[in-house]
Amino acid sequence: MKRRWLIPVVSAILALVTTVVVVGYLQTLRRQVTVVAPIKTEAVVFARTGIAERRIVGAGALEIRQIPAEAVHPQAARRIEDVAGRVAVAPIFADEQVLAPKLAPVGVNVGLAFVLPKDKRAMTIAVNEVVGVAGFVFPGDRVDVVATVHKDKINLTKIVLQDVEVMAIAQKVEQKPGEEPRVTTSATLALTPQQTEALAEIDNNGRVRLALRPHGVNDTVQTAGQTIEAALGRTSTSVAAAPATSARAASATARPQARRVAATEAALPPPLKPNGVYRVDLWRATSKSTVQVEEPRP
Repeated sequence: MKRRWLIPVVSAILALVTTVVVVGYLQTLRRQVTVVAPIKTEAVVFARTGIAERRIVGAGALEIRQIPAEAVHPQAARRIEDVAGRVAVAPIFADEQVLAPKLAPVGVNVGLAFVLPKDKRAMTIAVNEVVGVAGFVFPGDRVDVVATVHKDKINLTKIVLQDVEVMAIAQKVEQKPGEEPRVTTSATLALTPQQTEALAEIDNNGRVRLALRPHGVNDTVQTAGQTIEAALGRTSTSVAAAPATSARAASATARPQARRVAATEAALPPPLKPNGVYRVDLWRATSKSTVQVEEPRP
């Protein structure tokens, strides 16, 4: 009974010691805490919505945002008035910083020169309803160029250029949503310098057509071209057999002619022996006569 006070006393002492230890630990942490400087931010122009290539950037599609200075791109625009009204030469995505290289210079209108890749050249060819795929080719589509040329008395049709980007149709460089197909008079293609030379030569000496490629298909296919015989389904055997048949027919025709020539030569008098006498053929209009001339003796 006399030791019942021992447990409360020990508990109180332990609680006091625990409190002292916790308070001392918290004071140690407070001394170690350092003051963190505020994050420096800067104002940057962001795109609120996506802006397509070759479109004029409107002020409504832009906004100013404060972001950490470390996250600011060196070429980012800082004021909306420096961006609004200019032409986007590359797609600008929503929530993206608007960069100066994606904008055409101030005062420049929409044009191919600012959207054409640096390694390409824009070349325009005449098209019609057939060549232009009945009006279903739009700027941004990719096509194959099919050429038909006449060489060595043979018409050959072959795909000469593949996966070529269409830059403009009848001087239009953009497609409006829901636009109806229409027949155009010209198509502008993005070509390498070598392709430009090849297409110009073929266009001057033959005919070209455009074949529309499916979206997202960029592979190339090697083709040998088609002649009229191949297009009509004539096999190489039948083609090779035709010359052989012609040769046999020519041989059969030549044999009677050879016999007639031999008979004619047999009917002619034998040539004179080399004794100083020569035979001379004389023609008077359509009449022929033969005379003999004797060489005078020395």
